[in-house]
Amino acid sequence: MPHHRDDSPEIDEGISYTGYQDALNLVYANVHPIASEELPLHACAGRIVAEDLIAIIDNPSTDVSLKDGFAVRSADVDAASLQRPARLPVIGSVFAGGKFRGKVTPRTAVKICSGSPIPAGADAVVSDEFCQETASEVLVHAHAEPGRNILRAGEDVAAGSIIVQQGRTLLPGYLGLAAAGGLSRARVYRKPRIAVIAIGDEVVAPGKKLRPGQLYASNLVTTCAWLAAFGTTYDTAVIPDDKAAIQTALLKHVSSADAVITSGGAWGSERDLVVGVLDELGWNKFFHHVRMGPGKGISFGLLQGKPVFCLPGGPASNEKAFLQFALAGVVRLGGQMKHPLPTFTARLTHNIKGRHLNWTEFKDAYLSQNADGSYLVTPYRNLSRLQSIAKATCLICIPEGRDSLSAGEMVTVQLLAPTLECEPHR
Repeated sequence: MPHHRDDSPEIDEGISYTGYQDALNLVYANVHPIASEELPLHACAGRIVAEDLIAIIDNPSTDVSLKDGFAVRSADVDAASLQRPARLPVIGSVFAGGKFRGKVTPRTAVKICSGSPIPAGADAVVSDEFCQETASEVLVHAHAEPGRNILRAGEDVAAGSIIVQQGRTLLPGYLGLAAAGGLSRARVYRKPRIAVIAIGDEVVAPGKKLRPGQLYASNLVTTCAWLAAFGTTYDTAVIPDDKAAIQTALLKHVSSADAVITSGGAWGSERDLVVGVLDELGWNKFFHHVRMGPGKGISFGLLQGKPVFCLPGGPASNEKAFLQFALAGVVRLGGQMKHPLPTFTARLTHNIKGRHLNWTEFKDAYLSQNADGSYLVTPYRNLSRLQSIAKATCLICIPEGRDSLSAGEMVTVQLLAPTLECEPHR
């Protein structure tokens, strides 16, 4: 929701600022994964595994064929060719789920289907495409060295092996591998529930009637949409600039949520009351103001052991503070240890300047693609803060120690889109 101010480029010398990386490290050091739960494998996609997944059986449980064809002794087809095929009597057949009761003896073959157990005595499988079957024998037109077209027992997954290490995201392929290894359930970190509280007399929940001078809580919607995109549930509230109302809302939501995010009321005027209320409640404050633009007005601490992120109300400041710190904390509650925004390297198209050598600056930007497939990143230039937020597909970071970046540089960007969608560069 637009608020009554946004970060200005000026630096208030009377405020003690925390460096961007130091602030992020404080979040990482004080936000920890919450409780875990055990779920069926099919319900675990995208979740963070809370303990190593260890196979309890071999898969396959025995040597199996990778092809439809004929199980043979490699020595019997060693000299086979199209001109001089090996003639082998077919003494039986075996299908997936079955078992050949006999044995492949010298100069014999068994017809076999993909996935079928390898008969005793055989050490290779010749694919159908190199065989010509008659009523009683098979003509093999190619040699097959020992092990050809055979998947050994335990080769997909071996009993006792670690399928997925604790802390990794469970992707569908891993879940299938876990099932193959004999598992039916996994212990994963619980998805956190977040309280998002918008604060300000001028702020109105979407759908309600506006009075003159009021604004809809667009920040609230943007924040909740990001949380939903990460599979996180949330509760919301819109609270006026009133100490008692703020205190009541904080105490109510901190008791039921895993973390609290406030929006607005995070800067220094007498009407910005959130941090003052938290101070009175005795929270453990780790930082208040960060050398970052936009978003310098963010505060972070623990109230009753729960993380609380106080975000400034201006749209650009609110979004950057949320993405860099609050979202990083939220995913950490769910077991994800890395920053939620993936990074990407692209060539910068225009010069950009930061506010100060000792600050970290983030710029809305969009990616495009050259004909040769290389990626370019262009700062988004629009006076509308909301338009810039809506249309940006990435963020350019001007790191502390640099006050500018030059056109032509390869720069690291944070991706904002779940898939990389680029327009052709013009």
